[in-house]
Amino acid sequence: MTLAQPGLPERGVEAVASQSTAEQASGWKTVFACAAGLTFGPSVITVFGFGAFINPLSNQFGWSVASISLGATVVAIMIMILAPLQGLLVDRFGGRRLVLWSIPAFGLSLCAMYYLPNNLIVFYLAWVVIPLCGLGIWPISYLRLTAGWFDKNLGLAFGVTNAGIGVGAVVVPLLTAFFIGRYGWREAFVCLGVVALLVWPIAFLFLKESGRQASPMNMQGDTLSEAARTRPFWIAVAGFFLLGIFSASILVHHVRILIDAGIPPATATVLPAALGASLVVARLLTGWLLDRFPASWLMAIFLVGGAIAAGLYSRGPDLPLAILSAALVGLVVGAEFDVLSYIIPRYHGRKSFGRIYGVIFAVFQFASAIAAFAVGYSRSQLGSYAPAMMVLVGVCLVCALLFTQLGAYRFVAGERTK
Repeated sequence: MTLAQPGLPERGVEAVASQSTAEQASGWKTVFACAAGLTFGPSVITVFGFGAFINPLSNQFGWSVASISLGATVVAIMIMILAPLQGLLVDRFGGRRLVLWSIPAFGLSLCAMYYLPNNLIVFYLAWVVIPLCGLGIWPISYLRLTAGWFDKNLGLAFGVTNAGIGVGAVVVPLLTAFFIGRYGWREAFVCLGVVALLVWPIAFLFLKESGRQASPMNMQGDTLSEAARTRPFWIAVAGFFLLGIFSASILVHHVRILIDAGIPPATATVLPAALGASLVVARLLTGWLLDRFPASWLMAIFLVGGAIAAGLYSRGPDLPLAILSAALVGLVVGAEFDVLSYIIPRYHGRKSFGRIYGVIFAVFQFASAIAAFAVGYSRSQLGSYAPAMMVLVGVCLVCALLFTQLGAYRFVAGERTK
């Protein structure tokens, strides 16, 4: 039952109610448009699709696997550099404008890879340009748009938005392999560019800035400098540095870890699908749980599972334990950015969501770039992944302990609690 305000006609009350329903519908349309954008955006195509091009490029140009793989490191460095800049632009101009400009630029930059010459310098420069062209469609824009529409169901909304990356992690590698096998690697880049461009009509029609962007709920909170003087901010920075170490170490070396354990290569290359599926489930489940339980303890519980997975990897798991380990890793990787998206408005408000997210995400990427190389180096020098995996057990447990120290939320339902 809706209570009428004094002097407000009955039809006015109905209009308010219907407007609220319309706002909710627009909010969820925006969420699903954001998920679609992330499914076929640079977060997936440049990261999960990159590996499929290694063998074709090596066969075409005679480049070594290590030389080609350095392109992925360039991407990671570019993400680290661009994240704070994107956060600044999103807070200043809004997410929709950046998304609509960046989708065409990103799609065309992928298509331009059709003309890649036999020159490694040009190859590396291409992986500088492609992430730059996608400046507005890395996750921050979509998450900022989502945050503007929701408060009560904020966790679930973030979960659905972030699930787009999980879906892309399953779909894009399969599409890339199909395009390369059917048409060739040059044409595959063009096909991926076209797929990325197809998101633009969805974004134009359904991606909306909340009419409440300038409301007290969305304007309240810390600036970046104010957030940097709080304990939760530095706990999040340290926690996501450790998460970057864990996630990159497993994701980059996952297949090789399984092959070393005696699992046939054909089976090992399929097992990441289990990780991808658990990633999607984790993002949706975590989003739902975040609206009901403290983010700090949820992340701590998932990290204990990550420690168990790293311990199993250190011992060389058989196939059933490898599937279990992949699922546990997927839960951690799937939860981490739901949690980051959620704790920023709860501990620092929404005023500088983009800037704060950008800084922490850059720290995560920096740790990822270091860890991917360090674990590979350890494997080369020691002849086994076991020592690195045991280090990751400790990383997960320390990270879990850090998250339990976050304390109570400072902002609940858009209001400062202390």
